[in-house]
Amino acid sequence: MNENRDTLKEILLKIPFHIRCCLVSGILWGIITHAYMLTNKLPNWDDINNVGGYAVGSEFGRWFLKYVNPLDGIWSVPWLSGIFSIVLISAAACFVLSTLHLKSTTSAVLIPLMMLSFPSMCSLFTFMFTADCYAVGILLACAGAWLIRKYRFGFLPGIVCLVLSMGIYQAYLCLALGILVMGLFLDMLEENSRTADVFRRGVKAFVVACISVVIYTIVSRIVYPQLDAYNGLDQMGKIDLIRLPRLILRSYKWVVQYFILKPFSFVTAAAWALNVASCLLTAGLVIAFFIRKKIYKNSGSAILYIFLAMMVPLAMGSIIIMAPDASISMLMLYQYHILYTFLAALLEKSQDTQSGLFLADAGKVRAGRILGYVVAAVLLLVGYQNFVVTNQAYFRMGIAYERSYAYYNRIMERIEATAGYQPGDPFALIGEYGLSETPDLLGSYSMDGDRFTDLSGVAKETGLLTSGVRYNFMKTYIGVEMPEVSEEAVEAIKETKDYQEMPAYPADGCVKQIEGVWVVKTCEETKG
Repeated sequence: MNENRDTLKEILLKIPFHIRCCLVSGILWGIITHAYMLTNKLPNWDDINNVGGYAVGSEFGRWFLKYVNPLDGIWSVPWLSGIFSIVLISAAACFVLSTLHLKSTTSAVLIPLMMLSFPSMCSLFTFMFTADCYAVGILLACAGAWLIRKYRFGFLPGIVCLVLSMGIYQAYLCLALGILVMGLFLDMLEENSRTADVFRRGVKAFVVACISVVIYTIVSRIVYPQLDAYNGLDQMGKIDLIRLPRLILRSYKWVVQYFILKPFSFVTAAAWALNVASCLLTAGLVIAFFIRKKIYKNSGSAILYIFLAMMVPLAMGSIIIMAPDASISMLMLYQYHILYTFLAALLEKSQDTQSGLFLADAGKVRAGRILGYVVAAVLLLVGYQNFVVTNQAYFRMGIAYERSYAYYNRIMERIEATAGYQPGDPFALIGEYGLSETPDLLGSYSMDGDRFTDLSGVAKETGLLTSGVRYNFMKTYIGVEMPEVSEEAVEAIKETKDYQEMPAYPADGCVKQIEGVWVVKTCEETKG
């Protein structure tokens, strides 16, 4: 009897079940969490200005962006870029699972949930025009860590992956460092683990990371000799040894503040309680393994164990060391999800029948089950809280967009209804609400907008009304011809008596032709 060869089935069967489960779970979690963004166009200021491009590039040390951007088209299409990103980050979760030698279905479900729902993913998708590129950066960081740990000479392609990842977004080196440190710590828990072997692997990982940073820095300087000073990018790769102890303490401080002491504005009381619970459970498992495996009996093992345990939060906060003068945003803190990944990994190791925590009798086995239920419940609830805040942020962005669209539409109607105006005539909206005592006309009913102040990328009305956004908003979303009016011309108009005597929108007379330009005075700016 002839039997046809099933190529796809053969390929799938070669992939371990837990990896298939991780990939599918990640895609499902990603779509469920971000469906609102994927099925709507919710722009922020940068997305409006870069609907057909990737914005910053070589001048910011992100020279690899231009090669990645065309993979799914240059246009900021939410469903296309969103699905592309979700699949890539789900694949990245598979690399994390393999790097940490995790094989349980629990890990295969919980780790992609943490990676696809952490609030930094919300920030990433608000910059939809470059979300797909950043997803490639995340995948490269995770693949680089996997290669370094899996193969003897895997550090060679691993360095390439890390350099290219930093060439997309420098902060993703912290993600790779966190994965490598977690892997080393989990190695200590293996039954036949030798401290000397773990130490050698740790030295190798450290040297590889340093080489990656050096190569990235050299390439960046070759591609663009004088990097932009924005957010301290021109200092990337330089470490001030005098400041290093303070920077290390700041790194720990940032992690502790985010999870426990000073939660960001979008973190609810319930989310804070779950973060505290995650920290306590993680610390408890670290201590339990230290005692259960009698690591304290060998001073070398004890020192390395404690050192690696301390390195996990340091890797999470290492962006402070990489860019000490930067203004840190949620987009730069994606590696913070490592806390939850570490907890899930420790849970799996604790349940191991040969080297886990609950081996002696039925009572301890029952305690292990209870611990499993508790940790799984905490992490699932963390995922739910992330789902809630993400979708509330997307909803708020939708409201801001609708209000801004209606505002610009009314502005355009006023211009077109003004006697003497002809389509194609140059016009300018002048006046910054941020410099004005005039109440923001669109934000009088704030709808809890201040809650998302720390969730970078989430656009409120003010962010869509700035002078740097108006031109492209009206061009792209209102569909009007936008003749260029230079900044010099605008400044000259602001100095005229005609402009200074004009009333602000929406009063009669807020539209007037001055020096050949139709001017809309949006508000009264406060001088000085």
